[in-house]
Amino acid sequence: MIEAFEKQTVRRAEAQVVAAHPHGTLMKKAAGEVSDTVIELLLARGVKVAESPILGLVGGGDNGGDCLYALSYLAKLGYPCLALILSDKPHLEALAAAEKAQVTIERVDLAGNARQVARLAARRARAAKVWIDGLVGAGINGKLREPLSQVVAELTRISVSYPRQFLRIAIDIPSGVFADDGRLPGVCLGADVTVTMGALKSASLLPPAAYEFGQVRLVDLGLQLSEPRLARLQARDVGEFWALPRAQDHKYTRGVVQVVAGSSSFPLTGVMCVEGAGRAGAGMVRYVGPEEAAFAILSRFPEAVVGAGKHQCLLVGPGIDSKDSSRVREAVNQAVQAATSGIPLVLDAGAIDFYPEIVAQVPGGHLSHRAVLTPHAGEAARLLSALGAGGGRGGVTRAEVEASPAAWAQFLADKTQATVLLKGAVTLIASANETMFSQAGAPPWAGTAGSGDVLAGIVASVLAQHQARAEQSGHHMSASQVAFAVASAAWVHAMAARNAAGLSLSEEPEAKGLTALGTPIVASDIARAIPQAIAWALARI
Repeated sequence: MIEAFEKQTVRRAEAQVVAAHPHGTLMKKAAGEVSDTVIELLLARGVKVAESPILGLVGGGDNGGDCLYALSYLAKLGYPCLALILSDKPHLEALAAAEKAQVTIERVDLAGNARQVARLAARRARAAKVWIDGLVGAGINGKLREPLSQVVAELTRISVSYPRQFLRIAIDIPSGVFADDGRLPGVCLGADVTVTMGALKSASLLPPAAYEFGQVRLVDLGLQLSEPRLARLQARDVGEFWALPRAQDHKYTRGVVQVVAGSSSFPLTGVMCVEGAGRAGAGMVRYVGPEEAAFAILSRFPEAVVGAGKHQCLLVGPGIDSKDSSRVREAVNQAVQAATSGIPLVLDAGAIDFYPEIVAQVPGGHLSHRAVLTPHAGEAARLLSALGAGGGRGGVTRAEVEASPAAWAQFLADKTQATVLLKGAVTLIASANETMFSQAGAPPWAGTAGSGDVLAGIVASVLAQHQARAEQSGHHMSASQVAFAVASAAWVHAMAARNAAGLSLSEEPEAKGLTALGTPIVASDIARAIPQAIAWALARI
């Protein structure tokens, strides 16, 4: 499991470690990891030492010190290094080390015109092969100030125009990122690789900031940290959690999923839900929907059973047209019944819009952690607005959800008491008073029609399997078990998408511009690759 922490938690742990080591030891260790990373990546590109000019963007404090020490190590190996000092208070000992190693030092007059400073930085950046970002660390509490904001904006423009020409290495955290909540308050200098110190910062797992980190490499400083509030499951976690069938099991004890999907307007939407649930290991998948959809589902997935019956998880919503009153009524009634009886309930797509109607009929007027909401940003914005979020501003917009998804996902979980899966390139799983999970790894090709339906089916399947086990033992699934199950489903979906796109089932974060995207895929490709993803997780146990 990958764990990430808030900056204050990391700072307290770092202070204890720093106090126990000789002065400067940890900074030099961090700088060594940065320089080793630069060398490794340049060698991988086949670039000769003399042809690898390196630019250090040097701010104040420890980040700037790390950058200067890293430049000193690289210069001693023959790399041409320039330190552009963009602070009035550079780390003096590190600066002396850089000068001694014959790093070229260029001090910038920060009192001058910000535009001129940005142009100077741009000229130096264009002449380099590598940019080491030591401008601003995790302590930022607002937008970058001038002239750094213009410097970063100009360098970002250059890197976008020439995406593979420059290798961008961030120290600890890309400059301009909020460390704790993943927001981007202003311009940010994105990285291909981020070498982070001591522990992952929350922003490395939280969008939109997570998209700016590139590949993340952790420098272990031996920190003693408490249980995190943010985590990412890996293959071993999923494999150990998976409900493996036992010799005495049969289709009813392995978990039955009931899918209520489709309408006269969208009759075939349930196909991907059914296939996702079945291929993820459910003992049986029931389908309740239009007759024409039932025929199509059976043609593609003949193992499905048409008609309602006993089940351990109910999936409601995909393809249910709000104008089809009879289908809406059936979906709401089944959702209310599931929520009242305490079995897991997955509200996906159209059913999310029916949330107010559902909870109005549920005792207590709210759902429980065993209910899972699976919105994308647009659906989340509509539900938030329906719940009164946004005050007198006319509700919450999709753009606002995308700008701060972790905060809004947690708001939804707290407000509804349900488990919330907020879909995206980084998918967040939030529940009240539990660890938030952040799952990623799917190629961009996974953002395709029907992919969310496959994910909903996997979620329902995993919940049904664990609910069947819980029923046999006379227990209910806890909030932490539900969150873990939903995160496991998101992991399987991402890995299935990787497999379908022809990529390895590696969990190493990918550096932007350094790895292949794989091949285009459709949702049915993802569904067919689910068993391989599960098998890979089980093999990691």
